[in-house]
Amino acid sequence: MAGRPASIQSRSPLLYWLITFVILWVITLVLFILQLTSNAALLNRAQLAEKKAADFGAPEAYYRDEAAARRTNVAAVMTDDIRKLAARVTGVPTDVRATVEEKVGEKMAVVAADSGGRINPGDDLVSVLSRLNKMFTDARAEAESNARAKRDLEADKRNLTEQLKAAADTFEQQVKELNQRLTTAREEHLAALKQKDDQLAEMEEQIKSLTTQVVSMEREGTTLAREKDIEIGRLSNFVEDLQAQVRDLKPATFNPRAILTKADGRVLRAVPGSDVVYVNLGERDRIRVGMGFEVFSPTSRRSDELRGKASIEVVHVMEETAECRITRRNPADPLIEGDIVVNIAYERDRKPKFVVRGVFDLDYDGVPDATGREQIEAMIRQWGGQVVAELDETVDYVVVGQAPRVPAALGGAASDVVRDQMQGRAGQMETFRAEIDQATRMYIPVITQNQFLFLLGYAGGGPAASR
Repeated sequence: MAGRPASIQSRSPLLYWLITFVILWVITLVLFILQLTSNAALLNRAQLAEKKAADFGAPEAYYRDEAAARRTNVAAVMTDDIRKLAARVTGVPTDVRATVEEKVGEKMAVVAADSGGRINPGDDLVSVLSRLNKMFTDARAEAESNARAKRDLEADKRNLTEQLKAAADTFEQQVKELNQRLTTAREEHLAALKQKDDQLAEMEEQIKSLTTQVVSMEREGTTLAREKDIEIGRLSNFVEDLQAQVRDLKPATFNPRAILTKADGRVLRAVPGSDVVYVNLGERDRIRVGMGFEVFSPTSRRSDELRGKASIEVVHVMEETAECRITRRNPADPLIEGDIVVNIAYERDRKPKFVVRGVFDLDYDGVPDATGREQIEAMIRQWGGQVVAELDETVDYVVVGQAPRVPAALGGAASDVVRDQMQGRAGQMETFRAEIDQATRMYIPVITQNQFLFLLGYAGGGPAASR
């Protein structure tokens, strides 16, 4: 009996471990079953969520991002945006798309009808608002312009009213003054008539006295006329003495040397081996680009043709000097410093006077140019001279071309028109020669076309209008 209890005690730990294992296994089985049940529920929920997402569709990234930021779902974000948009468009947040479109369509139809075709019912709201804003801006600008015009018109009206009132007051004052002047004039007229009657009586007495004085003055006039004749004779002799002195001072024929004794300027610098020279004439001397000069040596002998050693043309003008290019030169006679330059139509302090007569062949083709004379006159004016119509003592030069041609006599076979033309040409020839003789008697230089062109600095060898 004493040994049996000891055997039971030795088996108790194993039993406990067995019981514990069974309990743990049961618990593990229960947990496994619960996990399987939970997994099945989660799988069903995932399949249901995938079905709902497929039915809902894929939202824009904006709505997904907004839902994540607001910690809500996409539907809530979209519903909130739809409500805000409806409130913005119709003013009612609960309006749905169909209601919004209906209200917008009704308003768009009214706006399109009132816009006169500038807005279509199917246009989007942004473009419609832009056009309405432009129409409003234009209308406001037009209204402001009309308001300004109205104010201006009202101001003009006030000014005109004031001017009209002032004119009416002035007119009334003038009428009053004229009435006063008319009354005064009538009184003065009556007084003047009386005075004239008194003067007439007085003049009759004076006429009698003047008749006596006239007889006396006739005798004195005869004596005075005799004395004036003596004085005129004395003055005539004095004039003849002065003309003799003028003849001694001015040669009877045209002398080229006399023209060139007074040079217009001089060469300051000549660049060796170059076509450039500088003269001592500038802007202060009224020098202009394009002006030509003939260059002469101050010591060399000059020919009667007035052809210098070179011809130059102004290409750049400074204050006191001018740069010129050489348009014609003589290689055997180079330009040097101190050479004189001449342009017959130019003087520093005055405008020389010219008289132009005859016809001119400026292109040297043997036929007189129809506008030759006008071109010569234009050259004179271009470089500072002046052209006058009449020949008098103030004229400096007479430029002559070819004399008017007189056709040969045709005898009795010529018509009256032809004879009149011949007589007219003959008269022109006589006038041409008479004016040349008159210029010679007045000691005015008479120069030919070539001499004139040479003294303007034209290089020659072609039409005078080109260099």
